[in-house]
Amino acid sequence: MTFFAGPRADSFFADVGSLFDLLTIRKLPGNAGGGVNNFAGYNVSTISLQVPISMITKNGTRPTDPKDGAAVVGSWITSSRRKTTVLGNVGDANGFKSSSGDWVQIERLGMPLVNEIVVPLGVKDTFNNLKPWQDGAALPIVQDPEPARLLHALYGLNVPPTPRNDIVTVFLTGVPGLNQPPGVTPSEQLRLNVAIPPAASPNKLGVLGGDVAGFPNGRRLGDDVVDIELRVVAGILDPNFANVSPNNVLGDGVDAPAGALLTSFPYQALPYDGYFYDPAKTLKP
Repeated sequence: MTFFAGPRADSFFADVGSLFDLLTIRKLPGNAGGGVNNFAGYNVSTISLQVPISMITKNGTRPTDPKDGAAVVGSWITSSRRKTTVLGNVGDANGFKSSSGDWVQIERLGMPLVNEIVVPLGVKDTFNNLKPWQDGAALPIVQDPEPARLLHALYGLNVPPTPRNDIVTVFLTGVPGLNQPPGVTPSEQLRLNVAIPPAASPNKLGVLGGDVAGFPNGRRLGDDVVDIELRVVAGILDPNFANVSPNNVLGDGVDAPAGALLTSFPYQALPYDGYFYDPAKTLKP
């Protein structure tokens, strides 16, 4: 095993200011730049692990056949806090604060942006309290995603009719023949087929770009998950919409991390130097 903990330049890239402002795209259709990477210039506290494949498969093997039932692994993370928090008076010199009670799950994440964009605001708290094996309740949300309705209402794009079974495989079950495990229970996880070798020339659009080693088969730092998911929500996996423009070229206009990714572990770009960094002159770490 190899372990790293420390600051790195934030490798995620997206125009959060536009996407979270009612799914605004600054320069339609979003495949030719024009977006603002709101993660540029920021460092994140990073924990990176590099482990043998045999340590994460259910039977302790290193599968070489992508059809091997043990080749697909799924992962997700959760955040929890104590049920009750008591804060001291404003201006309390001691900064009094205490927490007590059971630990309560307050957030979860597996597939990127499902929680933030696909799940409607009114049920985010409910979704954040669920475990992945309880995600059958989220099936109607995935089959009728709010972003698809916004694309139609704001930009007049025609999208596949509901129920949207074309995107269930991406967000809940894994893609058949790629990263769907046998007897899968619909659940929002980031799934990876470890028997598929890394691509010699990665395509930032992953599977949509013909690169089966990329998102949604796992998630590499350079995968453009925002563009991929926008196009999936717009219907690119539906045979009747696969070649419909601009649905199949949607994006946020941000195409790569601000910092140059490393070619060796831990792969994330070097952190920005707080002393010398000047965002007006450079975005390089």
